[in-house]
Amino acid sequence: MNKMKNVFLMFALCAFQAECFASSAILDLKRIATESEAGKDIEKQIEKLNQDASKDLEELESQIKLLDSKKKKSAEDSRKIEELQVLLYDMVRTKKYQITEAYKKAVAIVDREMKKIIEKICKKDRYKVVINSDAIVYATQECKDITGDVISELNRHCKEVKVEITEQK
Repeated sequence: MNKMKNVFLMFALCAFQAECFASSAILDLKRIATESEAGKDIEKQIEKLNQDASKDLEELESQIKLLDSKKKKSAEDSRKIEELQVLLYDMVRTKKYQITEAYKKAVAIVDREMKKIIEKICKKDRYKVVINSDAIVYATQECKDITGDVISELNRHCKEVKVEITEQK
């Protein structure tokens, strides 16, 4: 009786998997991030934030080098160099954290919009499962790639996303 139950469960599982994969779609999240207008906009803003942060840090490094290059350093100079080095370390850590958090918030906005679009496509085309293309080893032609559709729709609804740094308190 137990064997019969296991065989039945295996057949049910196989039928479920066959049904799911027959009505599944593929999505390439990396392509969406790199090809969508919102993804490009976020990357451009992050690059600018990193450049601005680098300029600020380079100015502080220059001050440290200038003080350190003095042939005769006073105790005051040495203390000032140490203070500036600590400040530089804190600035690097803070800027990195702020930019990472701003990036995460911006991506979350795009992600929410993308999920709405995917849901709409799934309802329209009756897909039961959407699988990230990175997780697929092989897929038949019946498994449609909806990445282009998602990018097109995302470009209509969400071209720009503001990447904002929030100051730490």
